[in-house]
Amino acid sequence: MALTPFRPDRPRGGPCIALVVAILSLTACAPPVRPPAFTPREEVPLAGLPTGQAGWPDAAWWRQYGDDQLDRIIDLAMRGSPNMEQAEARYRAAQRAVDSARAELNPQVRGLVSGNHGYNDVTLRGQAPGAAGNAQGFQLSPGSSWSNSGAAGALATWDLDLWGKQKDAVAAAVGQARAAEAERAASATSLQYNVANTYFDWQAQQARLAVARHAVRSAEDYHELVQLRVRGGLDDPTQLDQADGQLAQQRAAVAQLEGAASLDRVQLAALAGVSPAALGDLVPRPLPAVETSLPADARLGLIARRPDIAAARWQIEASAKNIDQARKAYYPDVSLTALGAYLRTYPDLGSGTRTELALGGIGPSIQLPIFSGGRLRAQYEGAQAQLDSAVAQYDGAVVQAAGEVAQGVETLRMLQAQAEQQDRQLDAARSQQRRAGDRRSKGLIDDRDWLRADMQVDQQRDARLQVDARTLSANLSLIHALGGGYHADDLPDLPAKSAGQEATR
Repeated sequence: MALTPFRPDRPRGGPCIALVVAILSLTACAPPVRPPAFTPREEVPLAGLPTGQAGWPDAAWWRQYGDDQLDRIIDLAMRGSPNMEQAEARYRAAQRAVDSARAELNPQVRGLVSGNHGYNDVTLRGQAPGAAGNAQGFQLSPGSSWSNSGAAGALATWDLDLWGKQKDAVAAAVGQARAAEAERAASATSLQYNVANTYFDWQAQQARLAVARHAVRSAEDYHELVQLRVRGGLDDPTQLDQADGQLAQQRAAVAQLEGAASLDRVQLAALAGVSPAALGDLVPRPLPAVETSLPADARLGLIARRPDIAAARWQIEASAKNIDQARKAYYPDVSLTALGAYLRTYPDLGSGTRTELALGGIGPSIQLPIFSGGRLRAQYEGAQAQLDSAVAQYDGAVVQAAGEVAQGVETLRMLQAQAEQQDRQLDAARSQQRRAGDRRSKGLIDDRDWLRADMQVDQQRDARLQVDARTLSANLSLIHALGGGYHADDLPDLPAKSAGQEATR
């Protein structure tokens, strides 16, 4: 290729202008920004649910019950739960990813030092034609030498990030870290809920055990009376068979409740990451009363109160920044490069000669994505698909949150209605017991009728305790559905919607 000589009369800005035109033409090939395929929800669909004046759960909502045993177990679980350790590890890894992305904005220098000690052995053999055309061979004696060489250099590079591609990478990493932080909070709220729910289930089993053991004593007294009457020939033996079955049923209920209480204790230990013995002695206590109303601003406030919704929102932010980064991959990379090197060689140690070379330079470096074989387009479409997936997951989290809250509210309303009817049945059973006691004191009936009335009261008491336990569990579930005391003040904005999406809202 012929070289064009330099001519002073030719304009010098031609190559620079051509470079600028090439850069602008390449950046124009970047795909246009488009909104996500799905519409991100801006509020939780909770219209129609009853609301009250109750506030949102506090950060340490379980302390409202005034139970030091529960406080101790939750503190133990927060320190030793494997789930919390995993969530903390994921959060730390996400933070290190942010540090790594930020480090790419800084200049870097790479050094090189090398040395070589070599031995050269040269032997030349050949043939030359003779006068008569016959080959006449000749040989040069071998020559050998030793040589040393050494080089040292440094290369400094600094990506100027003119288009903000690396800053987008940092923002995406920050979004992932904030999502991991919210996921850590979600793990904490789930752990606190599971511990409290299991603990109060254990307390409910203890309350039911007290009633069941009383029912066993009544069944034993009833069995003893029937047995005496059968032996005396006053009753048919089938009456004793019925008393045996009734006593066995009551004892089976005690065994079932004791087993359930033991399982609750084992589950508490597993949640806390300790052995059952490390929980210490747990003292039975009455079940606390619950608050069943819903905060007035649940439709809007729930987005900032649910850690899983906050995590999904930060995932959208990270995905949007990944799209920006993928688009800017079409732009040229501009960096500053500086090179310094020094080379010294001793071709022949015996001659004493040496060669030294020093060089250095600094200047800009531009890399242009001229042809990528579809890689850049695939990366951009992949980032866009990730954004669509993140929006879909966010919408799913919002709808799931609404479903959990609505289910919790309706469950509490149902249990309140059941509790009212159960109270009526318990009052009726107690009234029958009082009348049976009066008639027994007057000698109108024997102890069997009174014991049957007493066992009926125990049955209604157990049914009322089951309703209380389910009500408390539903209340804990509602507290968890409302975010469990979590609150985020700085959620990122949702991506802009297209005109078509706005028209369909």
